[in-house]
Amino acid sequence: MRKLLIQIVFMQIFILQIMANEIPIKENLMQNTYINLDDNSSQNQNLSKNLTYSEFLELVFENSQDLVMQNALSKSIEAEGKAMNAWDSPYVEVNPSFAKNPSLNRYESQAQVLLMLTPKMPWVSGIIKDSYATKALKNVKITQLQKNIIAIGAKRGYLSYLIYKEQLEIYKEKAQLAKNALEIAEKRFLAERISKAELLRFRSDYASAVAVLKTQSLLVDSSLGNLQILAGREFSKVADLDFYYLGEIDLNLEAENSIYSEVLRLEALDYEKSAKVVSRSRMDALQMGAGYTFGANSIDLKFIIPLPFSSKTSHQQVAILEIQSGSLRQNELKERQIRQSASIYKAQLSEQKELIAIAKQNEEVQKDLFEIMQKGFEAGAVGVFEYLNTKNNYLEARIKTTQEKLNYINLLSMLEESLGREILK
Repeated sequence: MRKLLIQIVFMQIFILQIMANEIPIKENLMQNTYINLDDNSSQNQNLSKNLTYSEFLELVFENSQDLVMQNALSKSIEAEGKAMNAWDSPYVEVNPSFAKNPSLNRYESQAQVLLMLTPKMPWVSGIIKDSYATKALKNVKITQLQKNIIAIGAKRGYLSYLIYKEQLEIYKEKAQLAKNALEIAEKRFLAERISKAELLRFRSDYASAVAVLKTQSLLVDSSLGNLQILAGREFSKVADLDFYYLGEIDLNLEAENSIYSEVLRLEALDYEKSAKVVSRSRMDALQMGAGYTFGANSIDLKFIIPLPFSSKTSHQQVAILEIQSGSLRQNELKERQIRQSASIYKAQLSEQKELIAIAKQNEEVQKDLFEIMQKGFEAGAVGVFEYLNTKNNYLEARIKTTQEKLNYINLLSMLEESLGREILK
């Protein structure tokens, strides 16, 4: 009997120790620091700073270092063409001499002074003018190609930014759901309806949701900052640009009229014109002058006529024509590559569109399942693991849809870059 009483006393002491230890555990678990889920720097942007897409591109073009140099090159080509067609500078030729006068038996000085001109021959000046007109037109097309590539990149950056914002809203909802579930779990823990391990799972789920939210918020802010640097000014939205699907396009027509093909055709024409310039430059200028010989009292004329009897220009012409032939072949290959790559990207875009539709269907299924589980959890009929798993599956399904949209945006940009132009809806 005495032994039994001792066991009962020890059991009571043990229970009191457990209760004493359990109280601070509960108090520590209840000391949660909730994050203000609405405090995102990306949401504090001035919404009044909206741009149209054309305004956005205009700012991007004005702020592009490549286009600044390309515009300078256009002016340089124009000035170089005028310089090549201009006459060489006139000069004065002085030929002093000493001639012996037999009657006086002495040397007398003479000086021939000529003003020399070097006019450009008309058959040369005309082809030089045509050659530089072709160079200028080629540079215009190259500038347009650069603008198209810059616009494609800027559009891809902004559309990606919109997807990042969409993902941010999903992560905000995820964090809010985790917070609500944690508050319910805390109440149930105080009522001793769930274990400490189950409560810690809710706390871990909330902490993870907040961490992902903060990371996504930084990504959104960084993306907008890069776009603002690209445009050279602050803004928050491009009002008339949003995610869209590719419409119908004729790939054969696109390949034939591609700006890449235009540039290569003009490059071949430029080589052809350059070869003609070399050919006609065999006799590109005629030197002529007039003057007076002091001492002889004579008026003098002088002509210098170059003789085109050298093989140098012929070899130069052949060298240029070989490059022209290569440029024409390059154009043929480029058109074929454009057709092939554009066809591949178009097929991939079609498949990606189907993937987005499938992802949206899965999202709806996961949403319906989550709503059922959420009601069951709030009523206490659904367990911790089942609820958290269903909730995370639903939110991951939504993120999966946005990721498929990002893949579509990147594929569309690759198609546009292969064609050398934007394809808007």
